[in-house]
Amino acid sequence: MEFQLLTGLVTGPNLLSYIETPSQRDHNDIADCNNIATRSADLGYHRYSDAEGWFEEYARTLNFLGWSLYGDSIHTTTRHIVSDSVADFLVESAHAMPDARQANAMIDTLETLKINNPAMFSLDAETREGESFQVIPARYDSRGNLHIALFKLELSVNVRRRNFLFWNWEKRSARIVQRKAYLKLDRSELDSKRVLIKKKLDESLMRRFSLRKGRS
Repeated sequence: MEFQLLTGLVTGPNLLSYIETPSQRDHNDIADCNNIATRSADLGYHRYSDAEGWFEEYARTLNFLGWSLYGDSIHTTTRHIVSDSVADFLVESAHAMPDARQANAMIDTLETLKINNPAMFSLDAETREGESFQVIPARYDSRGNLHIALFKLELSVNVRRRNFLFWNWEKRSARIVQRKAYLKLDRSELDSKRVLIKKKLDESLMRRFSLRKGRS
């Protein structure tokens, strides 16, 4: 029953949001693949000074592990002004997505993150308080296929703040650069890589913080 309360996951510089509760296996696969993609990107590119190269390597690694890119491309960058909090920006962005469930899912994820101090502390530390981080919504389609959206966000501010997601920035004092890509899981391809995945996880495993309703 506890697993059904799961709303997302924090691991490294990544905040994952679940539109509906994934299976235990899919939850683990999402975490494992993003763990490996983060490590691969960190080995190849500087997380902050070369955000574009880092993101492309991240997406390529997921692709190699069985997550196929829509259109085999990464979408161009966009720039936004944050007038309230980054959390508000994420919810507003989710409202604009085709799947109407996304906004409610993002609200649930952020609410459970806000009261999970270890997860919030880790996300602050791993992202240099929002300088570069990723938000990754996950969902099933009507056929049971698992999809994720990668949103890489770079927060530009004059002064860094702890709990950066929930800090209310004055209008025009914070700007966000966003890169994005969309992927769908090919489970048979991922299954063919499980030996490699286990080997990579044995070499390095990031801390993981499951976000659950009613948990602190």
